[in-house]
Amino acid sequence: MTSTPKFHLSFARQQENPSHGSIPGDSTESTNVISVSTNYLHNFLEPYEVFIHKLVKSLQSEGNSSRLTGVLIPEVVLDIVSHISGAEFAFLIRYTEAEEWQILSQSHLSKYNHSDTDLSNFSDDLKNQFLSTIHAEVIFDPACHGTYKFYEQGREYKAFAVIPMQSQVEAIVVGGLPVDSHFLTDIYGRIIASFYQAAANFTSASIFGLEQNLSPVNLANLVEAQILDDLKSNLGFVSPSLYQRRFELFCDRLRQMVVYFEPVLHLDPNDLFICGWEALARNPESLCAPFELFHAAELWGSRFIVELDQHFLKVATSSYRQSRPPKQRRASDMVPLSVNVYPESLMHPEYFQTLHKIIHEGVITPRNLILEISEKTELPQFIDGIKLHNPLQAFKNRLLEFVRTFNIRFAIDDFGVGHASVSRLAGLNASHIKIDREILFHQPSPIIIKFVHELAAANTLSPARVIVEGVDETSPFSLNLLRKMGVTYIQGHLVGKPEPEIYRLSQEKYLELQKRLFSE
Repeated sequence: MTSTPKFHLSFARQQENPSHGSIPGDSTESTNVISVSTNYLHNFLEPYEVFIHKLVKSLQSEGNSSRLTGVLIPEVVLDIVSHISGAEFAFLIRYTEAEEWQILSQSHLSKYNHSDTDLSNFSDDLKNQFLSTIHAEVIFDPACHGTYKFYEQGREYKAFAVIPMQSQVEAIVVGGLPVDSHFLTDIYGRIIASFYQAAANFTSASIFGLEQNLSPVNLANLVEAQILDDLKSNLGFVSPSLYQRRFELFCDRLRQMVVYFEPVLHLDPNDLFICGWEALARNPESLCAPFELFHAAELWGSRFIVELDQHFLKVATSSYRQSRPPKQRRASDMVPLSVNVYPESLMHPEYFQTLHKIIHEGVITPRNLILEISEKTELPQFIDGIKLHNPLQAFKNRLLEFVRTFNIRFAIDDFGVGHASVSRLAGLNASHIKIDREILFHQPSPIIIKFVHELAAANTLSPARVIVEGVDETSPFSLNLLRKMGVTYIQGHLVGKPEPEIYRLSQEKYLELQKRLFSE
């Protein structure tokens, strides 16, 4: 009786897509081993990768010219859309209250095309023969992202594509497309809408000083990032190469950010002093928080979140000592620095290793570092793809590893918003609890503040410090009233705005705060 030969499958995962047409495991060697490679299924966005690249590169080229200014922005962007799409023209239109279509802007044929099409006459045809036959409810149908219609030009049939904008009153018309164009798709509409909106927003922000010194390269990168973010948000996933490109754009933007420091005040009229600092990420162009980076990290997931938190941990700790005046750089003169971290990052070994290196190299001592855990996002529900039975307990166990290894402290940030809960507050045993400024504007805020203080004091061995955030001129409570509520620590612009340097309270600021403490 002849025995059946045994075959062993050898799997090798490929990070890059193989060349089209290859068949993994199509031959068998004498060793009876079938070599099987794992390949990604082709993504429907792959045909648009070059198209997106050409759009942003054209925008970058225009940024080097004098055309990308003021009122010319719509025309330039429509020129790019028309050219890269292989179309004859592009219009920006608006549906008015009179239920009529108004043409706001149009591309110029002379720059890219040599068509005999007369735009002035065609704009009338556009309204009378096409737009007049389609109601706004069809164009702005939330179930799709654009419409198209064939029309006859001479003896040739061509196509219009009408793409709705986010405003739900404006749309872009791209005309002169071949009837068999692969651009007559929902994806094309989403890309064009994102490109136009992002280009208009970022160029306007640069012109009006909201984004100072926005170079053509930065402009193109920001627009490309917005296109990819919109695709991810709307579709849930993108192709592997677009994902990698978005990560590269994310890292480039991340490296441009800086860190400022905001003081935490010990609120006691007889002992008024800065008892700590919080490191805050800032966009050097606007000096505002880089919310687009936080949004991108939360949208794209773990890899982006961990990269962001690692970067700001390294920058914040290395900048902290250097930002102090030379006479205040001794360890005994330093007060704790708080650095924000997503719960997700604390579960990843990369963040743990980064922290280990920072402490081992003496960049900062564990005594002077507090990691602030944001309450605006939920605790991780999975580890290595496995769903956690008890996410809170798993997260608490992870924090204990940090404490045992580094003797480090944690703060709960943004308490009162997002995923904050009593069980999460009580279960983590943080050394600091920060009450979000939104709580101050709620009617039962004194009760909430009192409750948090009582909960913190329940840990008699090591009660947590409670800090009220966002205290400024618009706060509904004076320092005197906050003090009567039992508040001992505050943070906000009333104490001091974020600055690149560490400082001590000036005599003038000290007297001002002391006066406020005694005022009703």
